Amino acid sequence: MTPRAGTARRKLSMQAAIAVAWMAALLLQLPAWAARSVQEKTAFSTDQSDLWWNAAESGWGMQIVQQADVLFATLFVYDAAGMPTFYTATLVPVALLAWSGDLYRTTGPYFGAATFDPSGVVGRKVGTMAWSRASADVGLVQYTVDGEAVAKNVQRQLLRYENFTGTYSAIVRMQGSSCPAASDNGDSTLPYTITVTHDRQAMTLRWVGPDGRSCEFGGSYDQQGHLGQLAASYACSTTERGSMAFFELTNGVGTISGRFQGHSDNTGCDRRGAFTGLSAN
Repeated sequence: MTPRAGTARRKLSMQAAIAVAWMAALLLQLPAWAARSVQEKTAFSTDQSDLWWNAAESGWGMQIVQQADVLFATLFVYDAAGMPTFYTATLVPVALLAWSGDLYRTTGPYFGAATFDPSGVVGRKVGTMAWSRASADVGLVQYTVDGEAVAKNVQRQLLRYENFTGTYSAIVRMQGSSCPAASDNGDSTLPYTITVTHDRQAMTLRWVGPDGRSCEFGGSYDQQGHLGQLAASYACSTTERGSMAFFELTNGVGTISGRFQGHSDNTGCDRRGAFTGLSAN
């Protein structure tokens, strides 16, 4: 290999490394700005996927699975004779935070048969179903079955608390306003190290920015379905202090994400934004 060829190959390798690093940074930033982009384009930003129930009527419920702006809903209820049955619907957006679609009841081959014959599945449209979201954790389901109308308020059903404990390399998209320092106002996207200590309903987050400044947030954790929320007070190494609400906290395999909004008691700063991180453990 000639010296010129070696130099060219090293240059290509350096360009490739820069491209990979740029793409990695872009992918890390994606969930933070994608949430806002999706909200602007489709009028929703929170995943509807979960188990939903009415706590005062334990025994029936609904499951929603969301893909893009489409929801697939399954109702597991009882018929007029008290026999368990289920209905399904594919719901599409019809208004702000509202979806609707046809509701079906299906019958099919015995589940214990040696083979399953899809031709034996028969679906019958029994009515319509509508889903509207009052908040991230509460919604209204309305449906009709053969002329019988039902309307129920439901909420996400908690099966088990997540555990967010760990250290994460995160990208934080933040918008500051009403801050005394002009540099703290406006939009910013910066890398942070986030360390989480979590034990059921007690959670502490320590954020360390690229300039070494840190803030610690601590308070009471709550969870509805698979989404968590934290009502926290905070204190920073800059002497700033205040309160911060974290919401739509999600815990994936080696990942963390969420949104936040808060106010500083001693500087007057208002901050809101979103973050996503990869486990550094």
